[in-house]
Amino acid sequence: MKVILGVGNHGYEYEHTRHNAGYDALDYFSKMVNIPISREDFRSLYGYGSYNGEKLFLMKPLTYVNLSGEALRQVVGFYKTPLEDIIVLVDDMDTDVGKIRLRLKGKAGGHNGLKSIIHELHSEEFKRIRIGISKPEGNIINYVLGRPSKEESILFEEGKKKAAEALLYSLDNSFEKAMSKYNI
Repeated sequence: MKVILGVGNHGYEYEHTRHNAGYDALDYFSKMVNIPISREDFRSLYGYGSYNGEKLFLMKPLTYVNLSGEALRQVVGFYKTPLEDIIVLVDDMDTDVGKIRLRLKGKAGGHNGLKSIIHELHSEEFKRIRIGISKPEGNIINYVLGRPSKEESILFEEGKKKAAEALLYSLDNSFEKAMSKYNI
């Protein structure tokens, strides 16, 4: 079973902010595979189903970004999920808005959600799809918790949709093939 986590903050005030790119991309993906994210357990909202014979567990932690790893650890522990079956959708300031980057593993790059996941899994060996939000000119916290401008929001939505498409492609092919196709 693949466990797919969208990093984000729960609550109306955080909807569609830059930090919720993972949540939003997972919402696009859940529609593509017809698995609603409507249940609550494991300190998460989640959906469970299958796509092309592969079981999928889609999760949006309710722990807020900085403690995303705690919710993931509960799911991984309960289902005994191997690291190679974990995929994380996450916002990334080092990638231009509208672009995505797929990685097989890696450091947190200053992202507190990824730091939490790495800490709780005791490993950097999990797949991730990084959704570009670009670097801020001012305060980082206000930037990531803010919503993009009208002009930027078009690219932001394209990036989130592209992340969902890349995720779907990785299930139909392989994560490595998806990297070759989408890391351009």
